[in-house]
Amino acid sequence: MRVKTPSPYPLILIALAAALGCSLTGTPEPIIVTATPEGTGGPIYITATPNFTPTPEPVALPTLPPEDAITAAESALFNGNYEEAVKQYQTVVNQEFVASDLRASAYYGLGQANLREGYFDQAFIAFSEFIQQFPDDPRIAQAYFQRGDANLGIGSWEAAITDFQKYLSLRPGLIDSYAYERIGDAYLALNLPTQAFENYLAAADATRTLVPLLVLRERIAATYVNQGLLTEAIAQYDEILQIAQNGGYRASIESQAAALELQAGNIVAAYTRLQRIFNDYPSTIYGYQAMQTLLAAGYEIDPLERAQISFAAEDYGDVITVLNDYSTTVYTMPTDALLLLGQAYRGLGNFDAAFTTLQTITTNYPTDPLFGVAWLEQGRTLFLQGNFIGAASHYSQLPTVSPASPQAPEALWRSGYIYATQLNDNQRALQMFDQLGKTYPGNEWAQDGLLIAASLALNLGQTQQAQALYTQLANTGTGENKALAFLWLGRLYRDQGQADLAEQSFLGASQADSGGYYSLRAQDILAGQEPFTPPASYQFEFDEAQEIAKAEDWMRTTFGIQQEGALYPLSQALETDPHMIRGRELWALAAFDDARAEFDTLRESYEADPLATYQLAHYFAEIGLYRSSIEAAAILLINAGVDTLDAPGYIARLRYPIHYADLVLPATEKYNLDPLLVFSLIRQESLFQSFATSTAAAQGLMQIIPDTGADIAAQLNWPNYTNSDVYRPYVNVEFGTYYLDWTLGLVDNVPYAALAGYNGGPGNAQEWLSIAGPDLDKFVQTITFDETRTYVTRIYEQYDTYRALYGINN
Repeated sequence: MRVKTPSPYPLILIALAAALGCSLTGTPEPIIVTATPEGTGGPIYITATPNFTPTPEPVALPTLPPEDAITAAESALFNGNYEEAVKQYQTVVNQEFVASDLRASAYYGLGQANLREGYFDQAFIAFSEFIQQFPDDPRIAQAYFQRGDANLGIGSWEAAITDFQKYLSLRPGLIDSYAYERIGDAYLALNLPTQAFENYLAAADATRTLVPLLVLRERIAATYVNQGLLTEAIAQYDEILQIAQNGGYRASIESQAAALELQAGNIVAAYTRLQRIFNDYPSTIYGYQAMQTLLAAGYEIDPLERAQISFAAEDYGDVITVLNDYSTTVYTMPTDALLLLGQAYRGLGNFDAAFTTLQTITTNYPTDPLFGVAWLEQGRTLFLQGNFIGAASHYSQLPTVSPASPQAPEALWRSGYIYATQLNDNQRALQMFDQLGKTYPGNEWAQDGLLIAASLALNLGQTQQAQALYTQLANTGTGENKALAFLWLGRLYRDQGQADLAEQSFLGASQADSGGYYSLRAQDILAGQEPFTPPASYQFEFDEAQEIAKAEDWMRTTFGIQQEGALYPLSQALETDPHMIRGRELWALAAFDDARAEFDTLRESYEADPLATYQLAHYFAEIGLYRSSIEAAAILLINAGVDTLDAPGYIARLRYPIHYADLVLPATEKYNLDPLLVFSLIRQESLFQSFATSTAAAQGLMQIIPDTGADIAAQLNWPNYTNSDVYRPYVNVEFGTYYLDWTLGLVDNVPYAALAGYNGGPGNAQEWLSIAGPDLDKFVQTITFDETRTYVTRIYEQYDTYRALYGINN
């Protein structure tokens, strides 16, 4: 085991890397994909399985032929097994009689593998050998760039600058912005701010995607401020405002610019900016801050606007002061002002004043559009005051007082919900929900209320009442709700021995929401098939040439494409698009995060072009940018108005792929798991993006939480484990399949319970299973985390598609 070279570079550039959102070593930054629900009971600690045998140390294998070693190294590099890649590349380098092109690829790959592993000194040596021995190789420019990254890693700042400048001389106009930025970083580390700044400006003036460019300009502005060059900093903020689109972000930048204008003594310009923030972004905190500054300067502001902005900033005291003062200047207070005043009183905990103020609307303005809103706010005031009986009663009266009010269905729903959850008056709750369903059939609140009521009736053992409620929902509901109602009607009829009515209900469920969970579940019931039943066998290899030909015939027919020959090669327009050119170069340099930003901007700009979208879906899959490929394939099918399983197999498989099969299939065989279940889980978790992360810090293809990853590593005796290892596909798949297998063992090998445990915590899954028993439909209804319930049903949907695409039933 080699020791990584200590490097001051990460310490010096921590703040810079955070600001940039990119990695100078080419390791991509994580992206947010899914969220894991809170309340899972803290870290999950995995106990060893009694029959577990640690993975034995690998046995040394005979040296592979150079061609095979290169192939093995490239596969290992792609899967994140950098040490294996280094070993295979090194075997080629060490051999005496190797073709020049293979030796060149070995040195180049050796540099890349060491660079990604963080062995910057070894990467420097490999790239130096490549540059010296193969000066005419077409990859020579990229070798200089990556050696520059290695030099940054070992703190050789002057050498890094020389390498990046050499790259710019060899390949000008491609990714100049990214090279200049790195040169600026090196100069900054050398304590040469003037030269650093010149290169940052050059980076900003060159071309890159929007978000990284905005971040870079903010960084330049901050540097100007530190140097006291306020005018120049303001100019950078104005450059940002020329292209930024997000309202909240624009308000932030405008606010920073206004503060600098004040600091520079540009009073008129400052207050012009503050007025613009106030007018354009009133609901943001910057709008509130701008208003306060304008008020302090003596500007007059409309009291109603001031109240609205203060309310958005939760400055309820100011709202009350302003509106009470305003009430003395007008004969009649507008209803929107009264509503705001009542809400402000409640925000400060003055419930009586809030209710009385809102009562002014509900008493004096029965035909006002805000009448129903005020009624709901009165109910909410009583609820927050702890007066649950009063709140439920008040809500229930709105349909009688104003049956046509748009808020009447919500009021009935809230009344029923309070009776069920706060007052434990189940019969009254059922009465409210039943009234809601009959009075406002088809309304979204009515559909949800009927679902709650039917489930409540079942829990109370009132089967006939539940059956009546599900029938009502089946007749008036839509989509998923309709399918759910029919499904449970079928179950109830089946339990009563009414086979014909049960079959009709299941059939209704199967047709109510095509591709949705409850429809698919009904289809499984009709087929006598258990949940997650694997196919008799699998087909993971296809005649791609034949499949592509069928897909392209469909493309021509569906979209009226006249182009002759193969359609999948990138068009000239795509080949020459600047985003494609920069994306390719960055991808070749392993600057994956920056490359993905370029590629996704390209994909979004061609979403209305089906041929370009198809070409990009194919291209992204080829290079390993899997999430973008899946998204492009999805857009293509959405634009065609075609369900996945009605599309040609090749395009359907682009949307539901089996990427990393070389890792998944051996792992699922090892743990006796259904590979289609694992592919479905990976697609749900990360869309096959190896550097994905969630808001709960779950990481990689199968979204391993750090604490869980550490426990798994201990169980597997994983050598030299660090948290970042789970971003490596070969580690993540091994850990994820082990964890899924372990979770299955905790829940009696019930797949849907294991999935719930994978997402919501094994302990929770065990509890839900103990309540519902081995009944999928009851289990799904028992899950208390909305996200986990959705997680299980979505994987069920995806599994059905995977089974149809890759399963063979004899």
